[in-house]
Amino acid sequence: MPYSYLIDVPRGVVFSKIWGTLTDDQACQHATALRDDPRFDPELNQVIDFRELSDLQMTKHGAKDLAQLVPFRADAKRAFLVGTGEAAKLSMVLWTYTEAGIDQYTLFRELKEAMEFVGLDPGTPWPEGKPDRTFD
Repeated sequence: MPYSYLIDVPRGVVFSKIWGTLTDDQACQHATALRDDPRFDPELNQVIDFRELSDLQMTKHGAKDLAQLVPFRADAKRAFLVGTGEAAKLSMVLWTYTEAGIDQYTLFRELKEAMEFVGLDPGTPWPEGKPDRTFD
């Protein structure tokens, strides 16, 4: 699973993108990398783009582990952009194991709605800058 993230401190949002195949280890690696980044703040909101996720190979055990590693506060708004059933399934599994509710952790099919959910103007485009980290 290739993935990347960009921490936009001025706007208070982490932009993550995940594409290809997602496994337990890769999902946990993403959460750990964010947590360990010196620019990361647990109070940031997140927009995570799963629209190019093609294969979900996570287990129930991996989802439980990931839920324990999620570095965001439970009240941080996390917008999940989904385009496939696989991404929606992952999101539903994570809801099961986290303390976040629908007000913090919501699925979207459109970028403009996700941006508005995290407090940005709905017309805000995906950041064009180079990600802080990219993993292959």
